[in-house]
Amino acid sequence: MMPVHPPFSPSTRDPPFTLSTSSATYTPGGVITVTVEVVKSSSTEFQGFLLQARSRQGNALLWPVGKFTNIDTSLFTALTCQNMKNSTVSQASAAKKKKVQLTWEAPRNSGSGDIYFSATLVQDYTTFWVQLNSSSLRLDSSGNSAAGVISSSALLFINLLSLSAYC
Repeated sequence: MMPVHPPFSPSTRDPPFTLSTSSATYTPGGVITVTVEVVKSSSTEFQGFLLQARSRQGNALLWPVGKFTNIDTSLFTALTCQNMKNSTVSQASAAKKKKVQLTWEAPRNSGSGDIYFSATLVQDYTTFWVQLNSSSLRLDSSGNSAAGVISSSALLFINLLSLSAYC
């Protein structure tokens, strides 16, 4: 996620951008809104960005997780990274922006653990930031176990009804 803009390197100044999510937790198969925007006190705009979700678990730190959905192709370009379709999103043009919002869908399995979003933001050819990261989103798989308990209870109830028909 490093722009190749020779001879320039990433800026070490504090970025005038924020990266936020609609929730501090996610569920397998759940949807999160991710927002990249210029801080309120800044008149800065950005031309380019690259955004993906990553797992906090062990060696998976540099691998994308999940996929972006409902992508407006006039504004954004979906990319395939590490053979994962729509795992990364970029701009479709160099038009200046103050804010972008995207929809991300978590993987259906819970093997990713806690995740975070990582962005590269390009103000112009000479000024860009890498590894602008969101806060961690904690995996909440309790929704799945509750569904499992409900369906198990329903099966038990049906079985008891079947048994009572024989008595």
